[in-house]
Amino acid sequence: MSGKLTLYIDDDLISYVKDYAKEHQLSVSKVVNNFLTILKQKIPKRHSHALGPTPITQSLKGILRHSDINANDYHKHLEDKYL
Repeated sequence: MSGKLTLYIDDDLISYVKDYAKEHQLSVSKVVNNFLTILKQKIPKRHSHALGPTPITQSLKGILRHSDINANDYHKHLEDKYL
């Protein structure tokens, strides 16, 4: 099954892809489809947390482990801040 997709791409990149497609006797759609297929194979769909935490997040991990802060404290903070 195929679908239509509108992309906004820099003019110089469009020219490059058109030249590449012509040189390899492919349509631009086929070139984009092939690229996205390869991308999908190399980077499978995952939840972002499956890729691991960022360095900043990793440095904060466990920082509040021994504190008395709970969800109610956070909710009160949000109420004070926004209400």
